[in-house]
Amino acid sequence: MIYPGGDSAVWVARLANIAHEGWMQDWPIEVSDPARLDEFVGLLLANKADWELSFWLLDLVLESAEGDLVLTPAQDDLLGRTEPLVEALAAVWEATQAPGIAQRLEYWACLDASAPDEMFIVSPLVRETRRRIGHSTR
Repeated sequence: MIYPGGDSAVWVARLANIAHEGWMQDWPIEVSDPARLDEFVGLLLANKADWELSFWLLDLVLESAEGDLVLTPAQDDLLGRTEPLVEALAAVWEATQAPGIAQRLEYWACLDASAPDEMFIVSPLVRETRRRIGHSTR
């Protein structure tokens, strides 16, 4: 797995006005915020050309979208947001074409999973993103 430098996560935390402490093991999970999803998508798009910032912002966006669906489990809630999220993820890939971004998209797509309970709630939209950018969805 290709990871960006640690300083990039600190910079993303400053950009998003969220905490980043050394003890935070699962940082994107701990700071995700479904209420700020649109703001995080905006930050992702504004920084899409920087693969290191995009790496962390992508996780922040998808964790926040995941939380949004857990709080409001009706799948319909994300339907209005699915297309903009897919477009944002595809734009990040197109701007960077970085292996680290491809690996994150593959992780979130859960390509080996076949049943909904084996994947993230957002996995179908990440799979759609991968289809659009020409990556395998198996």
